[in-house]
Amino acid sequence: MLIKNNFYSLICVASNVRIYSFLFLACVFLSSCTSDSAIEYDNIILEQKPIGYSAVATGISVNYSDVSSYVNSGFTFLNPTQVNKNREALGGSSYTEVYGFNVPEANRARGIRWNSGDETTNEWRPQGITGFKKNGVRYLLITWYGREGSDHKGSRITLLDISPSSSTYLKYRHILLVHSSVPSSVSEYTQYNTYAPLNIHAGGIAYYNDKVYIASTNLGMRVFDLNKIIEVSTGAGASTKCGKDTNGNLYAFNYRYILPQIEYYDINGGANPFSTIQVNDEGNALWTAQYSSGSSSSSVVPKVYGFPIDSGGTVLNSGIEEIIPKNSLFDDDHAHGMQGIFRKGNRTWLSCSGSPSESYGSKARLARYTDGASNTVRYRWPYGSESLYYEAEYDYLWSLTEWEPNAGADNGSEVNRCIFAVHFSEYE
Repeated sequence: MLIKNNFYSLICVASNVRIYSFLFLACVFLSSCTSDSAIEYDNIILEQKPIGYSAVATGISVNYSDVSSYVNSGFTFLNPTQVNKNREALGGSSYTEVYGFNVPEANRARGIRWNSGDETTNEWRPQGITGFKKNGVRYLLITWYGREGSDHKGSRITLLDISPSSSTYLKYRHILLVHSSVPSSVSEYTQYNTYAPLNIHAGGIAYYNDKVYIASTNLGMRVFDLNKIIEVSTGAGASTKCGKDTNGNLYAFNYRYILPQIEYYDINGGANPFSTIQVNDEGNALWTAQYSSGSSSSSVVPKVYGFPIDSGGTVLNSGIEEIIPKNSLFDDDHAHGMQGIFRKGNRTWLSCSGSPSESYGSKARLARYTDGASNTVRYRWPYGSESLYYEAEYDYLWSLTEWEPNAGADNGSEVNRCIFAVHFSEYE
């Protein structure tokens, strides 16, 4: 019996040796077939295990300023449910027809297209996206920056109803963003006192307990209170005026509503440029990302930062996290072109543009990075994609595309501007 058992053991050992030898040779073969640290199949790559990382940010300081005094009296405030929505977006599946929309059909969740004027205007470009629910109605908030004939108007935010059962479903309204810094002189319009256009890129937006945080490229974060929307004058002559005149009349380039900045965070120490911003899934931090083009010098190492917030939405000046995402699509293996960010657990999802390789007509990718990994997991992502917003209740990861026709970009005369959501679970 002992001899039989020993003989059986020898057979098992020999078999295992052959199996391990085969696996070793297979690994050697695979390693020789690719120079990347991960293998890409149909624009999705296999993720490597973490190799260790440091997430402690040093030298970053967060400086808070309350600038709300200019609207503390003499104004009547409205909340989002009281805003009259005067435009209507398009539902259905036509969002998949925009240039470079390459999301696999099974992963598509929802899509929206702007009305024809907003879809094709070259005076405004959408950038940031976030959302919230109020009185049972779901809303999206989208930021735009002014350009061409509207650059003097600064930036704006769009309030869009996305609840199918709502009486204002797919209706929306543009609201002008303003702040207290009134310029001493202007040439394009008449500027009165009290408030003026907020001229920022508005690359990203986050929502937390009625507060809105907008990424300000070199400053940090600008903060707004959604319960402090102000209705202003419209009509003849209003389109060339902004501010509060001596008679108490309020103007904003014929916009019916303004949203005043009430606070800001000046963040120093190298965390800028702030290309985008979003609240993490745990709801305890605001995450930002740095944009740099894929052609940037290898000395540019884009990073993402996590800024803790307390239960009231105040950004804290300690416990700041720093992560350097990797992306082997770029020569220096760093994640360039970061336009959008979402953070859950130890993973970061990034909307990246400017890839040196195309994916079904788009140079954008959705990149999923696990802390400490040597590469991202990459997925097809529409051309011109910008920020990210996760709507957990529906498992939706929202994003949007920015380009108007004839923008000097790859889309040429084709429309490339829509809002879309994918099933987030497909990208976890």
